[in-house]
Amino acid sequence: MAYAKEYLDPGNQYAYPAYDSYLGSGTAKVQDADLLAIALLNAGQNPLPTYYTFKSLLNPINERLADPRLHGTLAEASQETLEAIADLVGILDEERPTKHVGKTKLLKVLHRMRPDLIPLYDENIRRLYSETENPPVPRDLKRNHREFALAWLPAVQHDLNAHKEMLTEITRMALPETPITPLRALDIVAWKLGSEVKISR
Repeated sequence: MAYAKEYLDPGNQYAYPAYDSYLGSGTAKVQDADLLAIALLNAGQNPLPTYYTFKSLLNPINERLADPRLHGTLAEASQETLEAIADLVGILDEERPTKHVGKTKLLKVLHRMRPDLIPLYDENIRRLYSETENPPVPRDLKRNHREFALAWLPAVQHDLNAHKEMLTEITRMALPETPITPLRALDIVAWKLGSEVKISR
């Protein structure tokens, strides 16, 4: 809770509110302007190849974003909605090349399109869900991106519901003009917890 309060204080100049208030295209489709938001969550490495790879993926991304199964919140999502999100992540399995674009950058773009439904992801999130003792999503190097999403999304959904009161309290810390969803609040907490996971192999 202390870290969330610190993170959501605009005076500290973390990724909030920069990422969350970035206007982007303001449409239901991912467009060029939306691709720049990833840099505001510190995922802007190799910006030019990242940008052009995303450009090549816009058509399949937007086709899948229009899937009617993508509705509501992740906390209440049905299995078919989870599968639709996994289909979005599965673009990384089907489209080539995806140079410099993996789950981290893809989900940073997609979360802004459906902030209550599509979760964020990065190395700290992976550590929290896959590198702790008795992890909810054990490492499996044979999984592709879609299969990982199908294993990971129910674990995120579980945490959203199990910690609903705390996450709601965190959302109240956000600026009224730049609100966040419980899913974004979960990312803030999970990122911090994941940063403290010690990996031993």
